[in-house]
Amino acid sequence: MYHTADLLAALATASPNLITHMTVVGLDRPGPDTDATVAEWLQRYPTLQVVAPVRVCAPRLRAFGDADVSDAGAYARLIAGLLRPGGLVVQDVHLSTVSCVPADRWWESIYLTAMVRGMFASRPPAVRFLSNKRGYTATFGRDLAGAGFDPRDVMDKSELRSVVVPTVASLMARLFPLSLETCAMTGARRGWPVADHEEEREAIEQALDVVLWPASQGWELCGRQVRDRIPLKSSSAEAQTWVALIDDQLGPRQGLAVVDVGTRLGGAGVERAEATNLAARHVHTLRSRLRQSGAIATVDHAYRLAEGLTAGIVTK
Repeated sequence: MYHTADLLAALATASPNLITHMTVVGLDRPGPDTDATVAEWLQRYPTLQVVAPVRVCAPRLRAFGDADVSDAGAYARLIAGLLRPGGLVVQDVHLSTVSCVPADRWWESIYLTAMVRGMFASRPPAVRFLSNKRGYTATFGRDLAGAGFDPRDVMDKSELRSVVVPTVASLMARLFPLSLETCAMTGARRGWPVADHEEEREAIEQALDVVLWPASQGWELCGRQVRDRIPLKSSSAEAQTWVALIDDQLGPRQGLAVVDVGTRLGGAGVERAEATNLAARHVHTLRSRLRQSGAIATVDHAYRLAEGLTAGIVTK
């Protein structure tokens, strides 16, 4: 717990946004000290999720018991259940409190993480280790290689700010180079790191009704409500309207004034009646992209995505 607290403090200083997407597993003995440490983490880092052997209940906190670390399979299932496909595991090599690893063979904890990695057939997580052992090749380098790891995957605990934090931040940026803006998961607008991977995209399309995904020429419109993936040039009027509709759905929900949409299409000199007609024909095209035309509603002379429709936009 001590080293984890140091790592969290270093991350909070250098890359505070990373903590929003982290789960910390505190593998320590249950008791007042562990309870107090976890309570401090939850208070200090309002978006951090914690898994620990505690006897209290709190938001963003999940308790585990002896059965979850009693054998390698149970431990691997615990950790794998907390991971996104293609995510990142940072493990303290010396896990002396995991009962299924002999204390005098502490380095064998790396095999637990190899087991976790093997539970993700198509998109295994990246793995990095923390250790205070000098000369990894001499101490447990052979075991690292046998488990499919590289000694260069081991970072020195004494170099948290100079090596560990930059490495974790760089890895996360490489693993998840895109960002999804949505409010479907929390009710408030929020950014989520996204991998540039077809499986990740399919999962987002199945979770949200309308999504804009970045493409070489601009965007692709997709999602549960969209009939097919539809390419859109970023400069096109349709792309601009979809961006505005989704942005409105995630933000003020005031809608797009019909006359403003028509004026954008017809130019500043267009008369109001013509602007209204242009907007109506334009939105008819947008509605034809969707499985339900009512997914774009007209309320108080403004267009908006229907109430309850989930939307998101993915950016690089």
